[in-house]
Amino acid sequence: MRKIVVLGVLGMILLTGCSDDTDEQEDDALMEQGTVITPDEEETQDENGNDEADDDSHSSEQYDTDPLPTNIEELAALEQGKYARKVFNNKDGAELEGAALLDKLDEDMPEISSSPSKAELDYFFREVLKLVQDDYYGEDDILKHLKFQLLGSPELEDPRYQFKEQLNVEILLDASGSMAEVIDGTTKMDIAKETIMSFMEELPKETNVALRVYGHKGTGSESDKELSCSSSDILYGFDPYDQEAFAQALDKVQPAGWTPNGLALSKAKEDLSEFSGKENTNIVYMVSDGMETCETEPVKVAQEFHDSNIKPIINVIGFDVDSEGQNHLKEIADAAEGLYHSANDQNELAEEFERVNELAEAWEEWKKKGTQELDLKEVQNSLDIFVYVTRNLEKLREEETSLEYIFKALLSTNQISEDTFDRLTDRNKTYHSQMRDELDKFEEKLENWNEDAYKEALQELERKYEENKGNK
Repeated sequence: MRKIVVLGVLGMILLTGCSDDTDEQEDDALMEQGTVITPDEEETQDENGNDEADDDSHSSEQYDTDPLPTNIEELAALEQGKYARKVFNNKDGAELEGAALLDKLDEDMPEISSSPSKAELDYFFREVLKLVQDDYYGEDDILKHLKFQLLGSPELEDPRYQFKEQLNVEILLDASGSMAEVIDGTTKMDIAKETIMSFMEELPKETNVALRVYGHKGTGSESDKELSCSSSDILYGFDPYDQEAFAQALDKVQPAGWTPNGLALSKAKEDLSEFSGKENTNIVYMVSDGMETCETEPVKVAQEFHDSNIKPIINVIGFDVDSEGQNHLKEIADAAEGLYHSANDQNELAEEFERVNELAEAWEEWKKKGTQELDLKEVQNSLDIFVYVTRNLEKLREEETSLEYIFKALLSTNQISEDTFDRLTDRNKTYHSQMRDELDKFEEKLENWNEDAYKEALQELERKYEENKGNK
């Protein structure tokens, strides 16, 4: 626009037949007013090396761009994207490239012009990042894991995490139709059954256990929705584990209908109503492969369950879930101040149940000693914490690689220019480099906590956690 003004003024000067001296006088006057663009101004760049002159001057369109996270806590607050941890391969394992990759992303891809301004490029990068961004562990998540691993410690003031005379464990098993899907030649339901059986066999004999299934009646058809959404039955317990009886109960479960996660939680609350948190350590594990498909308000129910006098520890395992299902199940766990775990195959599912077995062993040891002077396995706990840091680093790498794939696909199909590709690639590297630097700071903070007296470190975590809760 400013160039047009200059040309217009010069044209008028020529038409009126003004002399060269008059032209110079006019230019000097206009420069004093800030109207004329000098060659230096045209090439002015911002601190990131991008041309400011063509920022938004070519378009009146505005971009409502969400800010990028600047630290690990902001990173951990983001929801997982639809294509997070997706290997861009076809069914045969061959890498998807160019048009094939873009076809997979289809209408989820935002648009970008042939010569984007800085504002448009920022918006485009942020929107593509949302598609592939992963879920990360933050301070709150690690605190929850630490507290769960320290269950029984006298330093933990939360009564849910203090050992009581009786340990009760209830499994809520999703039996919706999607559990019939196959992983490595075995249905998800059969994997879950086998893993649960192995888990039960490792529990202390004094443990009271229960198995509740839900969504196991009817089919996935609309006509069966009401039946399926109202189906939840306790098939075993609360009783000490009996292998034959438990196996018979579990064998009856077959994938069937819809997914009433909220119903399962409300029924579990009824199951545990006679087990007050004052005398019982109550642990509930929900195993589900996806979204609530009924209208049973699982987040609200989870919070009410958590606030009850049962004082349960409610954890959720998302088994082979997509990003939408993971975000939903994590919201349930967060509402109950419990842990969310993601398991993609049988080994990962078994690992998550192994955590409960470790706690059960600690409870059994506590009962034998008749005291709360437990071996807190501080070294192992600190190692576990740093596993979460390593996982964050792996996710950052995968996320950066996914963006590289997408930008290369856009370039190879001539949807962006070489210049735009270079700018996007630079933005990708810069952002993920910054996040890795933040992860280093995060790891250093954890190391400092670990060097403190254990009680002091735990108190600091508790203080930080309560502070974060108050800011939400």
